[in-house]
Amino acid sequence: MKINWADRILLVVYTLLIAIVSLALMAIAVGIIPFAGVVEYINGIQYNWGFAVAVFLVSLAFLLASLRLLFLRQRRTNFAGTLIKNTELGMIRVSISTLDTLVQKAVRGFSEVKDVKSLVVAEPDGIRIRLSMQLMPDVNIPEISQAIQKKVKEYVEATAGILVKEVYVYIDNLAALQRSRVE
Repeated sequence: MKINWADRILLVVYTLLIAIVSLALMAIAVGIIPFAGVVEYINGIQYNWGFAVAVFLVSLAFLLASLRLLFLRQRRTNFAGTLIKNTELGMIRVSISTLDTLVQKAVRGFSEVKDVKSLVVAEPDGIRIRLSMQLMPDVNIPEISQAIQKKVKEYVEATAGILVKEVYVYIDNLAALQRSRVE
C-alpha cells in the first residue's frame, strides 16, 4: 500500500499523540502520577467559551484524523503500462512493451516494409495500435496497408488473447531506391 505524504504526516502525528496520552494514562494507573493530583488539576480548570472551543476543536481534529485513517483504503497497484485481462482462472497482465513487440514482429514479416514505428494504447476493453511506416518503392499502398492491418490484428489477438479495436496505419515515407555502384 502506498500512502501519500499528507496521510503519512497525519499518521505520525496521530500516533505520537495517542502514544503520549497512553503513557500518561498508564502513569496514572500505576501511581507514577497521583490520581488525586489529576482530579485537583481538572477541578481547577476554569470553564469558559475559549476553553470549550479549544476542547471542541481538538476533539474534532482527533475525530477527523481517526475517520481519515480508518477509511484510508489500500489502492490497487496497477503495474504501469500493463493491460489486464481477467479469465476464469485469474488475472493475466501483459505489458504494453510485450504487445508492441508482437506488433513489430507481425509487421516485419512484410518485405514491403522498410521501417516501422508502433504505439500501443491500452483501453479498458482492448487496445488500439498506431503504425507509422516507411515502405519500399513501387508497392500498392492501399493493398499492403490492409494486409498489414489484418495480419497485426489477427496475430496480436491470437498470440496475446487481447481484443485489437483498431490498427491505424500512417505511411510516413517511401524508402529511397539505392542504386548499386558498378566499378
